[in-house]
Amino acid sequence: MMKDNKGITLVVLTITVIILFILVGTGMTIIYSGVAETKDNKYYTEIGIVRQAILEQYTLAEAVGQIKVSKETSPVSFWKGTKIEEVDQIELPTIKEDDQNAHIFLERLKKYQPEYQEDFFYRLQPKDLATLGISDAKDEYIVNYSTGEVYNETKKLRSDAYLLYLPSTIYVPKEETEDKETFSDWN
Repeated sequence: MMKDNKGITLVVLTITVIILFILVGTGMTIIYSGVAETKDNKYYTEIGIVRQAILEQYTLAEAVGQIKVSKETSPVSFWKGTKIEEVDQIELPTIKEDDQNAHIFLERLKKYQPEYQEDFFYRLQPKDLATLGISDAKDEYIVNYSTGEVYNETKKLRSDAYLLYLPSTIYVPKEETEDKETFSDWN
């Protein structure tokens, strides 16, 4: 009588282990990127909440006639946080070359010459955010009340090393472009 060997060979076992390692590695990568994306979404949600709060504060100041009052006479009570007089007081990390938001922010900082109180950037700490109705904030933010710009100064960067910044919907850098596509017969 011959015995039937129904066991697995070393080659089959090795191939099975390699396939399992590949599956585990792929799964870990997917899980890691999902966690990083979730954290980034959390930070952008917080930035959006801060933007909403400062725009509400700006609207309140506008409703009571406190907009466009000079640097000296604007009431401090409307603008929460610490006024940033010089852009050197804003800490920026090293930015990527293709980070459009960071370049917009840097462009704004180069032209930083505020005329009115609401044109200044302000640093909002958690206690300042609490006065705006955001009670569970842990990060510090740089904000501009009149443009709605918000920069997370505590975290600074997303997981992909791009700046944690919401640009203004008002301020858009001007590009010198000529429209050569539009047909015009006005000439």
